[in-house]
Amino acid sequence: MTVRRWRAAAVGAAAGALLTLGVVGVKERPAPAEQCVDDDVIRVATGDDVSVGGARRELIRRWKGPLVQMIEISRVADLKRDEMLAAAQADPCQAYDLLIIDMASTAEFAAAGLLSEIRPEDVPSGLVRQARESGQWDGKQYALPFAVDVGLLYRRADLPEPASWDQLWPAARQAGATYRRGGYLAQLADFEGRTVGLLELLRAYGATVVDGDGEIVLDRAPNDRRALTALRWMRQWQSDQTLGDSWKDKEAESLATFADGGAGYLRHWPYADLQLITDGRMPFKLSKLPGPATLGGSNLAITARSTKYDSVLKFVKYLLQPDNQRQLFACGGYAPVVEAAYEDVAVCPEADARETGTPPTRDDLRRLASAIKESLPTATRPKLEHYTRFSEVFRACVTKYLFAAEEPTLHDIGIIADELEVAKLGRTEEGEPCG
Repeated sequence: MTVRRWRAAAVGAAAGALLTLGVVGVKERPAPAEQCVDDDVIRVATGDDVSVGGARRELIRRWKGPLVQMIEISRVADLKRDEMLAAAQADPCQAYDLLIIDMASTAEFAAAGLLSEIRPEDVPSGLVRQARESGQWDGKQYALPFAVDVGLLYRRADLPEPASWDQLWPAARQAGATYRRGGYLAQLADFEGRTVGLLELLRAYGATVVDGDGEIVLDRAPNDRRALTALRWMRQWQSDQTLGDSWKDKEAESLATFADGGAGYLRHWPYADLQLITDGRMPFKLSKLPGPATLGGSNLAITARSTKYDSVLKFVKYLLQPDNQRQLFACGGYAPVVEAAYEDVAVCPEADARETGTPPTRDDLRRLASAIKESLPTATRPKLEHYTRFSEVFRACVTKYLFAAEEPTLHDIGIIADELEVAKLGRTEEGEPCG
């Protein structure tokens, strides 16, 4: 009997001592309200438009159908998810018809009965497989992809391209002596970005946390020993400043630091490439991460209470047209979710009209598209009904052992796995995770 199986039995016996999180359970699809004001406006909840030059807004402006009202919430994944969840659970007069939702949150919203199922015949052909599957839950399609994200490696032009993580760390450590905020920057502040970064660093050493069936396998051999090796290396990197100020940074801060010449290597999303090119302050090069990446991106999900399924679906399909996906990619840095958009890359048609910045060339875009496509086959993200709770507990537990006074052990890996088993159910024990 493993540590986790024994502890899981104890958890079951003490279920009354657990606290249920503030998330809804699985329920039947809510019926549309009968007394709500009906109009033709498609109301869309989304995060900030991080595209270069507002490419997303420009594409929506060209839509010839019913009026689309974009309600921008937050660019921080954690906050955006909370606000969208609150709105989707609100009074019967649904505030939104369409959610541009993080891929990681889609399963949670679908399992809670907050999304309309996308009929099989309404799923367009030619979608990137990993992106399409991110919108599935319990064998059904609940969202269509809008943009896919994978972590990429940016480096100053005079630094070597690493073929593996084991080559990256010595190069980053050496670069750390030159650049004021570290040799390697990732987004490891206490938000979803830390979860993404830690998952990538664990997978760099072959450790799987959650398998394809949603089972916690961190403490199963050989994952447990691989995870322990990764944790011990990460402790070394934070101790010798190889990771620099990564523990303080989110996306915007780390990108600004790199652009200002404050770091040698940067792990970031695809849109950073176009922002760095447009900014033009420093020469840099781009490649895939020297190992598996974490899958990110956003999905288009029709809310369960919306009465406008057909008109919203037409708008969604408009966004997924290959030419529109090419435009979002070339003008805004949104990585395409349509295969055809990778096969025929075109420059931004509005590039010459911009007042400032250096537009990316076709060769620039081809390099970016190639790096994304090369990264996709190994890019994954845990698909869990209570992903948000899993994410909070995962990063809290791993962070605890990274900064603990004593070296972590295999027993500690088992404790993390136990905590994740409880978190996967949407529950938590009293006190801090792994406390």
